[in-house]
Formats: sequence, structure tokens, C-alpha cells
Amino acid sequence: MIKNSLEWADLSTHLKHQTNTKIITLENRDQVSRMIDNIGLEVTLLSKAEVLARRGHKDQATELLEKINNDIEMVEEFILIGALIG
Repeated sequence: MIKNSLEWADLSTHLKHQTNTKIITLENRDQVSRMIDNIGLEVTLLSKAEVLARRGHKDQATELLEKINNDIEMVEEFILIGALIG
């Protein structure tokens, strides 16, 4: 879970490391890596929305943050399942 777009850099590094060390199957690893990359694109949009939020338009930033945190949870679950499957 992140609170703002700046926290994504550390978390993405952590998720990618977990993906590469815990998921053995190459196909599953590639899919999770793509999911992480897609979240990175969403975080770029979040960063732009945070700038707008500082100007008074907070709705978009809040919605994007919720969506991104849900996606992060999903990736963490995929990593867990991939590690259990092997």
C-alpha cells in the first residue's frame, strides 16, 4: 500500500525482487512483471493528479490511489500464489 506516488519507487523494486526470487515459472513471472509495469503507468497518472489535488481537485487523486492500492494487493496475492504453485 502506498500513500502517494513517491512511495512507488521503493515498493516497485521490492515487488520486482519478490517476483524474480519467489516465482519459478517464467510465464507467471512475466505476467506479474507486466502487472507491476502497468501499476507504474497508473502511478504516473497519480503523480499528475496529485499536482491537481494541490490546486484543489482532490477527487481524481483519491480514486487513483484507491485503484492503485487495490492493484498492488492483487500483485502481492499473485506473487504469493505463484510462489506456492512453484
